[in-house]
Amino acid sequence: MKKKFRVLIDGEVYEVEVEVEESESPLQTLVSALTTGTIRKVTPPSVSRDKNVLPSPITGKVAEIRVSVGDKVDSNTIVAVLEAMKTQVEIKADRQGIIKEIFVNKGDVVKQGDPILRFK
Repeated sequence: MKKKFRVLIDGEVYEVEVEVEESESPLQTLVSALTTGTIRKVTPPSVSRDKNVLPSPITGKVAEIRVSVGDKVDSNTIVAVLEAMKTQVEIKADRQGIIKEIFVNKGDVVKQGDPILRFK
């Protein structure tokens, strides 16, 4: 039977599909897949159809929030910092705008695609 796994490698999420033997443990199957399977990058899931929502590009822990509601930001302004696999990843605004709502707090764990903030 085929089984799919999602694996985080260097901050990127990959989907691994492998043929599972009934006698193998999930760990054995995953190790086998990483050495012999086909790995493809997973596109981030859609948060919503709201184009004003900035989604998290990775899964990680919120280390910093660098903006507040009402702040004006330019495209490429760093709005948050996430920690994933002992690496800090800066999350940048993808447009110019005003911050309407912030969905996360310092210390929260977010998944890839979870909303970080909303622009006006």
